[in-house]
Amino acid sequence: MYAIADLSRVAGAQELTQRVGLQDRAQVIEGNVMSVPLRNGIMDVVVSQEAFCHVPDLGKALSEAFRLLRKNGRLAFTDWIANEQLSADDAQLMWEGMAIQPLRSIPDYRRLVEGAGFKIHSATDLTADWGPILRERLAMYQRLREEARQAGTPMGHDAFHRSYIRFVELIQQRKLGGVRIVASK
Repeated sequence: MYAIADLSRVAGAQELTQRVGLQDRAQVIEGNVMSVPLRNGIMDVVVSQEAFCHVPDLGKALSEAFRLLRKNGRLAFTDWIANEQLSADDAQLMWEGMAIQPLRSIPDYRRLVEGAGFKIHSATDLTADWGPILRERLAMYQRLREEARQAGTPMGHDAFHRSYIRFVELIQQRKLGGVRIVASK
Protein backbone atom coordinates (compact mmCIF):
# COMPACT_ATOMS: atom_id res chain seq x y z
CA MET A 1 0.00 0.00 0.00
CA TYR A 2 1.23 3.49 -0.84
CA ALA A 3 0.21 6.82 0.65
CA ILE A 4 1.02 9.84 -1.51
CA ALA A 5 1.74 13.01 0.47
CA ASP A 6 3.34 16.36 -0.11
CA LEU A 7 6.69 16.91 1.59
CA SER A 8 5.17 18.73 4.56
CA ARG A 9 3.02 15.68 5.39
CA VAL A 10 5.43 12.80 4.73
CA ALA A 11 7.07 12.71 8.18
CA GLY A 12 3.73 12.79 10.00
CA ALA A 13 2.27 10.10 7.76
CA GLN A 14 5.33 7.90 8.30
CA GLU A 15 5.09 8.35 12.07
CA LEU A 16 1.38 7.49 12.05
CA THR A 17 2.05 4.42 9.89
CA GLN A 18 4.54 3.19 12.49
CA ARG A 19 2.26 3.98 15.42
CA VAL A 20 -0.51 1.82 14.00
CA GLY A 21 1.90 -0.99 13.08
CA LEU A 22 1.55 -0.77 9.30
CA GLN A 23 5.17 0.08 8.44
CA ASP A 24 5.62 -3.37 6.84
CA ARG A 25 2.44 -3.02 4.75
CA ALA A 26 2.31 0.68 3.84
CA GLN A 27 4.85 3.00 2.29
CA VAL A 28 4.54 6.78 2.38
CA ILE A 29 6.10 8.57 -0.56
CA GLU A 30 6.37 12.22 -1.48
CA GLY A 31 4.33 12.90 -4.55
CA ASN A 32 1.88 15.02 -6.46
CA VAL A 33 -1.56 13.52 -7.18
CA MET A 34 -1.46 15.05 -10.65
CA SER A 35 1.79 13.24 -11.51
CA VAL A 36 2.31 10.22 -9.25
CA PRO A 37 5.81 8.68 -9.26
CA LEU A 38 4.54 5.08 -9.59
CA ARG A 39 4.15 2.71 -12.54
CA ASN A 40 0.86 1.91 -14.28
CA GLY A 41 -1.53 -0.64 -12.80
CA ILE A 42 0.17 -0.90 -9.42
CA MET A 43 -2.86 -0.40 -7.12
CA ASP A 44 -6.08 -2.16 -6.31
CA VAL A 45 -7.68 0.86 -4.65
CA VAL A 46 -7.23 4.64 -4.66
CA VAL A 47 -8.81 6.48 -1.71
CA SER A 48 -9.09 10.20 -1.06
CA GLN A 49 -10.73 11.88 1.91
CA GLU A 50 -11.79 15.50 1.47
CA ALA A 51 -8.68 16.35 -0.52
CA PHE A 52 -9.75 16.78 -4.15
CA CYS A 53 -11.15 20.24 -3.36
CA HIS A 54 -7.53 21.36 -2.90
CA VAL A 55 -6.25 19.98 -6.23
CA PRO A 56 -5.75 22.58 -8.99
CA ASP A 57 -6.43 20.13 -11.86
CA LEU A 58 -8.81 17.43 -10.69
CA GLY A 59 -9.02 15.94 -14.18
CA LYS A 60 -5.28 15.17 -14.07
CA ALA A 61 -5.57 13.69 -10.57
CA LEU A 62 -8.44 11.41 -11.62
CA SER A 63 -6.55 10.36 -14.77
CA GLU A 64 -3.58 9.48 -12.56
CA ALA A 65 -5.83 7.42 -10.28
CA PHE A 66 -7.16 5.58 -13.33
CA ARG A 67 -3.61 4.96 -14.61
CA LEU A 68 -2.44 3.60 -11.26
CA LEU A 69 -5.31 1.15 -10.85
CA ARG A 70 -5.28 -2.44 -12.03
CA LYS A 71 -8.19 -3.72 -14.12
CA ASN A 72 -11.37 -3.57 -12.00
CA GLY A 73 -9.53 -1.45 -9.39
CA ARG A 74 -11.62 0.85 -7.21
CA LEU A 75 -11.67 4.58 -6.63
CA ALA A 76 -13.42 5.76 -3.46
CA PHE A 77 -13.46 9.32 -2.21
CA THR A 78 -15.30 11.88 -0.18
CA ASP A 79 -15.14 15.58 -0.83
CA TRP A 80 -16.87 18.88 -0.32
CA ILE A 81 -19.40 19.98 -2.92
CA ALA A 82 -21.23 23.12 -3.95
CA ASN A 83 -24.98 22.65 -3.96
CA GLU A 84 -25.15 26.31 -5.00
CA GLN A 85 -22.51 28.53 -6.54
CA LEU A 86 -20.59 30.49 -3.92
CA SER A 87 -20.53 34.26 -3.95
CA ALA A 88 -17.23 35.77 -5.02
CA ASP A 89 -16.57 36.84 -1.40
CA ASP A 90 -17.24 33.34 -0.02
CA ALA A 91 -15.12 31.71 -2.72
CA GLN A 92 -12.24 34.09 -1.87
CA LEU A 93 -12.65 33.39 1.85
CA MET A 94 -12.53 29.61 1.25
CA TRP A 95 -9.37 30.06 -0.81
CA GLU A 96 -7.61 32.31 1.70
CA GLY A 97 -8.51 30.26 4.77
CA MET A 98 -8.55 26.67 3.52
CA ALA A 99 -6.96 26.67 0.05
CA ILE A 100 -10.15 25.31 -1.43
CA GLN A 101 -10.20 25.44 -5.21
CA PRO A 102 -13.57 26.07 -6.84
CA LEU A 103 -16.01 23.51 -5.41
CA ARG A 104 -17.94 21.23 -7.74
CA SER A 105 -21.48 19.88 -7.74
CA ILE A 106 -22.28 16.16 -7.69
CA PRO A 107 -23.09 16.20 -11.44
CA ASP A 108 -19.74 17.95 -12.08
CA TYR A 109 -17.95 15.23 -10.10
CA ARG A 110 -19.79 12.51 -11.99
CA ARG A 111 -18.69 14.02 -15.32
CA LEU A 112 -15.07 14.31 -14.20
CA VAL A 113 -14.91 10.76 -12.81
CA GLU A 114 -16.56 9.25 -15.89
CA GLY A 115 -14.42 11.47 -18.14
CA ALA A 116 -11.31 9.89 -16.61
CA GLY A 117 -12.65 6.47 -17.69
CA PHE A 118 -14.27 5.24 -14.48
CA LYS A 119 -17.60 3.48 -14.07
CA ILE A 120 -19.47 5.02 -11.13
CA HIS A 121 -21.12 2.58 -8.73
CA SER A 122 -22.50 5.14 -6.29
CA ALA A 123 -22.56 8.87 -5.65
CA THR A 124 -24.02 9.57 -2.21
CA ASP A 125 -24.90 13.07 -1.02
CA LEU A 126 -23.51 13.39 2.53
CA THR A 127 -24.66 16.95 3.18
CA ALA A 128 -27.25 16.06 5.83
CA ASP A 129 -24.85 13.66 7.57
CA TRP A 130 -21.94 16.09 7.72
CA GLY A 131 -23.87 19.15 9.00
CA PRO A 132 -24.05 18.05 12.67
CA ILE A 133 -20.47 16.73 12.64
CA LEU A 134 -19.11 20.03 11.37
CA ARG A 135 -21.13 22.05 13.88
CA GLU A 136 -19.57 19.96 16.69
CA ARG A 137 -16.09 20.23 15.16
CA LEU A 138 -16.41 24.03 14.95
CA ALA A 139 -17.44 24.19 18.62
CA MET A 140 -14.37 22.08 19.50
CA TYR A 141 -12.05 24.37 17.48
CA GLN A 142 -13.53 27.42 19.16
CA ARG A 143 -13.00 25.90 22.64
CA LEU A 144 -9.39 25.11 21.74
CA ARG A 145 -8.81 28.64 20.44
CA GLU A 146 -10.19 30.08 23.65
CA GLU A 147 -7.99 27.78 25.76
CA ALA A 148 -4.97 28.89 23.73
CA ARG A 149 -5.94 32.55 24.14
CA GLN A 150 -6.29 32.14 27.91
CA ALA A 151 -2.93 30.37 28.07
CA GLY A 152 -1.30 33.16 26.07
CA THR A 153 -0.29 30.79 23.26
CA PRO A 154 -0.93 31.09 19.52
CA MET A 155 -4.58 30.51 18.68
CA GLY A 156 -4.05 29.22 15.17
CA HIS A 157 -4.45 30.72 11.75
CA ASP A 158 -7.09 33.48 11.81
CA ALA A 159 -7.94 33.19 8.10
CA PHE A 160 -8.62 29.48 8.57
CA HIS A 161 -10.83 30.20 11.58
CA ARG A 162 -12.88 32.84 9.73
CA SER A 163 -13.26 30.63 6.66
CA TYR A 164 -14.21 27.59 8.74
CA ILE A 165 -16.96 29.50 10.55
CA ARG A 166 -18.42 30.56 7.20
CA PHE A 167 -17.88 27.08 5.76
CA VAL A 168 -19.96 25.52 8.56
CA GLU A 169 -22.67 28.17 8.06
CA LEU A 170 -22.81 27.32 4.34
CA ILE A 171 -23.04 23.59 5.14
CA GLN A 172 -25.88 24.26 7.61
CA GLN A 173 -27.67 26.23 4.89
CA ARG A 174 -27.00 23.32 2.50
CA LYS A 175 -25.33 25.66 0.03
CA LEU A 176 -22.26 23.46 0.47
CA GLY A 177 -22.22 19.78 1.29
CA GLY A 178 -20.40 16.53 0.87
CA VAL A 179 -20.30 13.55 -1.47
CA ARG A 180 -18.96 10.01 -1.42
CA ILE A 181 -18.25 8.45 -4.81
CA VAL A 182 -17.26 4.84 -5.48
CA ALA A 183 -16.15 3.88 -8.98
CA SER A 184 -14.10 1.24 -10.76
CA LYS A 185 -11.72 1.03 -13.69
